[in-house]
Amino acid sequence: MRTKVKRNTVLIATMLLVSGCSTTSIPVPQLGGERVAQPVQVSTLGTGLVGRAGVALSPGDAASALRAEQYALASAPSGEEVSWQGSKSKGTVVAASPYKVGDQNCRQYTQRVYVGGSEYTGRGAACRDASGNWSLLN
Repeated sequence: MRTKVKRNTVLIATMLLVSGCSTTSIPVPQLGGERVAQPVQVSTLGTGLVGRAGVALSPGDAASALRAEQYALASAPSGEEVSWQGSKSKGTVVAASPYKVGDQNCRQYTQRVYVGGSEYTGRGAACRDASGNWSLLN
């Protein structure tokens, strides 16, 4: 089992490294009014909270989870649930109010992932540097 988790973690990390610093548009959740997809950089959080939790997701599902984390951190109002749906898993991300650490904007957030009837919850914080890149705090 550990070998499979390690293999999946390596696969996800490789996929994210190959994606480089590309900008990807993600759909913004519909909450009454129409919202426009906004570009976010998906490579700056590494594997995000999902990768740290060791949850085995397909590369596509992991990318969906990471895009939701990025959107929640960069654009979602505090407390708004950002949902994502993959082929075999789904989840939600909720970011708290922004705060400052030095000259960086930071946010705490929670990622919930549902896989095969099980729920995994990760909590963390990330800060945005002057270039607009988000980094997960240790």
